[in-house]
Amino acid sequence: MAKFEVYVEYKENSGEIFRKTENSFKSFIRLKFGYVKNKTKELENHKGSIKNRKNKKYEIGNNQQIKRISGIFENDENNNLSNLQSYVEKLPKYSFAIWFKFKLKAPYFSKDDDEFYIIQNPILKETNFKVPMIRGSAWKGALAHAFRELINKANTLENSRKAIESFLRIFGAGSESIKTLEEYLKNKLKRNEHENLQKYKEEFLKFVLFELGLEINQELIENVNNAQNYKDISNLLAVKVWEKYKNSYSYLSLEFQTHKGRAIFYPTYFDELSLEIINPHDRRKRAGKNPIHYEVVPAGTEGIFQLIYIPFDGILKTDEELREEIQKDLGNLIEALKVLANKGVGAKTKLGWGRFEILESEKKICLDKNIELPEKPKNKGWERCQD
Repeated sequence: MAKFEVYVEYKENSGEIFRKTENSFKSFIRLKFGYVKNKTKELENHKGSIKNRKNKKYEIGNNQQIKRISGIFENDENNNLSNLQSYVEKLPKYSFAIWFKFKLKAPYFSKDDDEFYIIQNPILKETNFKVPMIRGSAWKGALAHAFRELINKANTLENSRKAIESFLRIFGAGSESIKTLEEYLKNKLKRNEHENLQKYKEEFLKFVLFELGLEINQELIENVNNAQNYKDISNLLAVKVWEKYKNSYSYLSLEFQTHKGRAIFYPTYFDELSLEIINPHDRRKRAGKNPIHYEVVPAGTEGIFQLIYIPFDGILKTDEELREEIQKDLGNLIEALKVLANKGVGAKTKLGWGRFEILESEKKICLDKNIELPEKPKNKGWERCQD
């Protein structure tokens, strides 16, 4: 009930509440509590104030303070990231960080669950500082989704297996990861629809035995022989992987066990907001009927992406083995980021929202001094933090 009491208090004594509020939060207070006075009037006032501004933007919250608290690093006065490099050097061997500034090419939106707000679709904000943000978990989910395209684009089974292993090292393995594996395998089956089914059955058994290291018994062979189409085989494979995963958990390689991923994703905070309106049209009248307001981070706004990779599970691996994994994972992450930049992050990506451009002069990789920057990132303009 406390939140309703606050609304009543604002309605009766808004002047006193404004007097006690920090300047950086006053615009948020007006949007949050203006609801109880006269929503239509307050919304029109808000839209009018945005229209009167040259850049059609407004600000909320304290961006700099929350970035410091969240451990997000920024360039120093010499445009170096020496502070992030120093931080990475204190982490376990072969840890690295990917850091870049990006500029939104289209609005970004992710809905907040705020029940009372003057706009029906408020953007997600940090709880205490009320700054628009992309959560670290949202970056992780979006990048994992982009990474799956790399798996599907692999031209051989061996390359696909390596990409899946890299995926599981970076993002971890939960039930969602195993679903990803299933999805990939099903897609692989679909690609071969025009091939001879009998030939494919043989290839399937080879894949189960040699690539996945799973057991083949008489029952499986009979089931494969009785399969009438590719879908039946796909289902058999999914069941087989699940059986192995559940019953022989301790014998699976680490990549296929449920475990935490090596990558830590940091949130991104923005300092500008604006409004977008989607106006669904009546098909018969061909005219807009109920415009829907969205509070968005506008195109052109800049933000910081930061990821730190810690190979905490590599203690029993040889230096050479670990170094090879780091090189592959780093190269794959850079490729996946490129895919993500074109696909977009947040909601409404089908409308093109959330797409961004990685700023060429502001993309850095902080890594162990004993590791060379892989060729792929190097050729695409990525620089070491030390350079």
